[in-house]
Parts: sequence; structure tokens; C-alpha cells
Amino acid sequence: MGKEMGLALPCERTIRNQLTDVVIPAVDIVYQDHMKTVEATVRGVGGKRGVDLAVDGRYDSPGYTATHCTISIIDLSTSLILRVINMHKLMPGIEGISGRMEKEGVKRGLKEVIANQFEIRSVVSDNDARISKMLREESQFQKVQHLLDFWHIIKGVNHDLRELAKKKKCANIQYWRRRIINHGYYVHYRYGRNRQRAINYWKSILAHVTGRHGHFEKVPFLTGIRKCKHKYLPESVAHQIDRKSEEFRQLKAVIMKPSLLAALERAAPKKNTSPCESFNSLVNLYAPKRIASSHAIYNEKIKLAVMHYNSIAYADLTHTREEKSSYVVKAKGREATGVKRRMTAVDHVWRQQSWSVIHDVIREKRMAEWMKRNHVPDGNAFTAALVMEARDQEEDEMTQRKRMDKRDDEGEESDASIELGGGEYGEGVDSDDEPVYRPIMLSDEDDHASSTDEETEVEVLSSGSEWDEGEVLVIPTGRGRGRGRGRPRGSRGARGGVATSSALVAEEEGEEGKEEQKVRPKKGVRGKKRRGG
Repeated sequence: MGKEMGLALPCERTIRNQLTDVVIPAVDIVYQDHMKTVEATVRGVGGKRGVDLAVDGRYDSPGYTATHCTISIIDLSTSLILRVINMHKLMPGIEGISGRMEKEGVKRGLKEVIANQFEIRSVVSDNDARISKMLREESQFQKVQHLLDFWHIIKGVNHDLRELAKKKKCANIQYWRRRIINHGYYVHYRYGRNRQRAINYWKSILAHVTGRHGHFEKVPFLTGIRKCKHKYLPESVAHQIDRKSEEFRQLKAVIMKPSLLAALERAAPKKNTSPCESFNSLVNLYAPKRIASSHAIYNEKIKLAVMHYNSIAYADLTHTREEKSSYVVKAKGREATGVKRRMTAVDHVWRQQSWSVIHDVIREKRMAEWMKRNHVPDGNAFTAALVMEARDQEEDEMTQRKRMDKRDDEGEESDASIELGGGEYGEGVDSDDEPVYRPIMLSDEDDHASSTDEETEVEVLSSGSEWDEGEVLVIPTGRGRGRGRGRPRGSRGARGGVATSSALVAEEEGEEGKEEQKVRPKKGVRGKKRRGG
């Protein structure tokens, strides 16, 4: 599109490189700081009593062909996501079987929570037999109470009743299906603490559909209850089920299923996995199931979803969200209505933090490139060397400080007095005293002699000859390269600073006379003489 419109846009490869080198490291930094804040919040709210967690898995595609599975672990007291585990079907222990990812992810996530010094009091999950067996057999989770989410339990009952209603001999099941589901919700929340009584009233639905609402003591499977809890109903034979019919037998098999009764006994009355289901819905905004991603990119998408969800949870904790409007919705699978509330928007601070961290990531990237270009040891070795150097310097300072403190305690002299000549081998020197200047007295003759010497030196250095004595030694050295462009070895740049004595001048004059005698003729003179002769 950019080519057709004449726009210079970055190619896909450039954008992917920017995501890998800049955006993803910035998101990781913000995510780590965000999770530290979440852990501190959960510790402050939960205290020493332990945390109640809800766990659930979300696959990246429907069916049994999933590649990724996201396990969310949420604290029920704050509704904050405490841990997220992203599993891949090629990881060890899964062996390419998608159904194993959720169990392994829950196991790994709970171990990480325990490793962070959290005491787990209870765990709520769906009715997955693999998770139940893992929590029952693992030694680390022996003290953890495993509860089941009631929505997952009753969902299976609704599915069985729907399939049963399709049969010709079970025509009345469709009429009773929704009423049975409502009855299940009632007894679950009404007898949350007394689970055995809740199970007995759940079984009473079998007597209710046959038209019997009292005298339950004569029913063999209803012990501990006497009648139904509803008001008086007029007698009616419409939609009643005969106790000797095949329809009643099929319904009894669903209501009295042993696995269902065992699940109802462990159902959590006030805890559920609805926060996990809300998070799974939010993940579809960042990682839709119709779009495949690599494992690294998928992890970054989940991190964004985690910070988004926790921002909303923090707003609910601090009561900074206000209700804009509300409307009534019909609960799916139940003959009841619910209220849907629309809340004000949340300020997602993590987005601004990610943009601000990007500048630091770019600076570190440029520093790494500079270190590589100048053959500086890579990050870990260079950092370790700096740490060791700083540690050695700190130890030297500590040793020097201890030595000075020891000398002060013993009354010894300081290092400054030793440097000034005092101490062990010199006389005592007080560095705080002002220095004493002693003038040197000269006689009139010495003063006149010193001025005469200065005038003589000036005359010698400026003798007026064609070659100055100070430049005789400087000019020959200027022919070669190196050391200060013609300055002699050891010189500091003074051209006329060479001392000249009478013997040295005489020797140089004799050498100049010899060199004049050995002057060679210029090139070409001998050849011209031969041609002329």
C-alpha cells in the first residue's frame, strides 16, 4: 500500500526487529515491576491466614489441536492475577498431548506461588479429574483444600438433561430441565456450609417431579429432610413423571450419578473461578484464537492482558470506578435474570510506563553495540569486573578508615604528618602552622656579580652569527620524524636553552672548517666539463 501511494513506510522485517529489540524488553521490565506490586498487595491483604486461589486454563484454539495453554492463578480476596503460566505442547512432560498442558501448568504455577513464601489455604478449579488427582498425590499440596466451581458442575448436569430431552420416551425432561438447574443453584447457596444437607435436598427433585412434596422419611434415599421448601402447590398431573417409567429411571441416573454427588460435596459455596473466566475473555482481545503466534510473542500478549486485567482489579479495590448505566440480562441456562453494570474507563498506567522505558532500552542497546564495536567484554563479564573493582575499592577504603581510627585511639600521628616529614622516622610537623619564609641576604658585590652574569648570558645567546649556538643542535634533529617535530630527546621545547661553553664553541668551529673542505660538487658539473673538453 505504501509503495502504491508513494509513501516510505518501514517493511515488516524492520517492524519485527523493533518489536524484538525494543518493545518486548520494555514490556518485560514493566511487567516484572507490576507483578512485584501485585505480590506486595496480596501479602498485605491476605496476611498470615493464607491465600485462596482460583485456577483455570485457557487453550489458544478449540478442540484437541491446541498449541498453547494459559493457566491463570487469581487471588480471590483481591481478584488480582498472582501468577500466569504459559505452556506449550512440546515442553517436557507433555509429549505433544494438549490435554496435559493444564495439569502441568497448574502444578508449576502453584509451586512458584509456594516458592514465593505464600501459604495456600484453598484452591478452586473446574471439575478436572487430572487436577484433583495431582493435588491429592503431590506432597507439597497435602495441606491445600481443593474445592470445585459449582458452575462447572451444574453445566455438566444441564448438558446431560439436554441430551436426555431429545429422546422420545423423555418428553417431560425438557419442561423440568431449567427448573432442575435452578433448584441446584438454590440448594448450593442455601446450604453452603452443610454440604450433606445440600446433597439431600438436591436428591429431593426426584420426589418433586413425581408430585410428592412431603413425608420424605418414607423415601429410602432422602434421609434427614421431611418435605420440600417451597409453598403449597395445587395438585396437577401435568408434566408429572411416573416412578416406574423409563423416563424416571433415566432422570434418576443423571441426578444420582456418583461422580456428581462427590463433586457437590466439594463444591465451593462462596468461591468460584469466575475471575479466571473473565480473564480468559479479556485474553481474546490480545491473543485471538483465530490468529496463531510463536511462543515468545504469545507470552508477550498474555503479559499485556495480565496488566490490563490487574489495572481493572486495582480500580475496583480502590473504588475509583463509577457505574455509568445498568441493564437486565437473562442468565444463560437458568430461568433467572441478571444485572449488567457499565463502569467508567480505567487509567492504564502500565501503557505510559512502557513508552517511558523504551528510551532506556534504546540507550542500553546503543551501549551494547558500542561495547561490541570496541571489543569490550560482554555485559556479564564487564559488570562483574566493575563490581569486583568497586568491592576492592570499598575494602581498601574500609581498611584505611580502620587504620586511621586505630591511630587516633592509640594517639599516633596521622598520615599527613608522616608525609610532611614527621611520624616514625622524622620530626613532628604540625601542618596547621603557617610556613616560615627566611629571606636570603646578599652583599653589594654579589648583587653586582649576579647582574653581570645575566648580561653575559644574554650576549652569548644572541651572538649575531649565521648559525646560533642554540639552534646548531636543534636543526639536524628536525630532519627525521618523531619526538616533538625536531625537538631533541629530553627537551621541553626551548630552542635556545642549550648551554654553550668556550670549549664547545671552539670544537664546533673546527668541525665546520673540515666540512667545508669536503663539499662535493653539484650533480651534472663533471659531465659538462667532459663535454667541453
